[in-house]
Amino acid sequence: MHTPPSSDGRDEQSDRRTDLTWATGGGLAAAVIGFGGMAFVGTASTSEARRLLEPVFSTARFAASAYVAGGATILALMLTLITFSISHDLEFRPIHYRRIRDIAAMTATSITGSVLLLMFLSFPLAEADVEHGWYLWVYYGVLMGGALTGGVFISVILMIFYAVRSLILVGMDSAASEIVVTDDEMPS
Repeated sequence: MHTPPSSDGRDEQSDRRTDLTWATGGGLAAAVIGFGGMAFVGTASTSEARRLLEPVFSTARFAASAYVAGGATILALMLTLITFSISHDLEFRPIHYRRIRDIAAMTATSITGSVLLLMFLSFPLAEADVEHGWYLWVYYGVLMGGALTGGVFISVILMIFYAVRSLILVGMDSAASEIVVTDDEMPS
């Protein structure tokens, strides 16, 4: 559980850093598991890589499109949350707004990576007249790109979880919440 924040904000920074560390660790674990699972199924030979590209492309397109749509929705919800926070009677600590900023930044990273992956997947690679070894690089590159964008998206979801957890505490007891300035902390 979180410790009550001190007046200098060091505990808030520590809580935020802890949340970011867990979210980043979760995203990295998801990326490693995602890529490792694909590699565990079997490594592709040069000739298999070209054959496997089409099924991998369709799956990667679907996932990247879902990350773009999910990310756009998350950014819209972050705007709603900011509006709620500003218009609410309670005064929120800076950690609350920093979390929203962190979520928005990571979401923008997820959307950007997913759009870049979609752009790459739109190239007509099946018709390319290149050395067969090149397909192996493309195959593993797409697997890695899919794993990384998925990992970033998992990090975003974990960051949202930590932010929502703090907001739920506001609804239960705003005086005990780590993200609300209490009456005894207000300047007279």
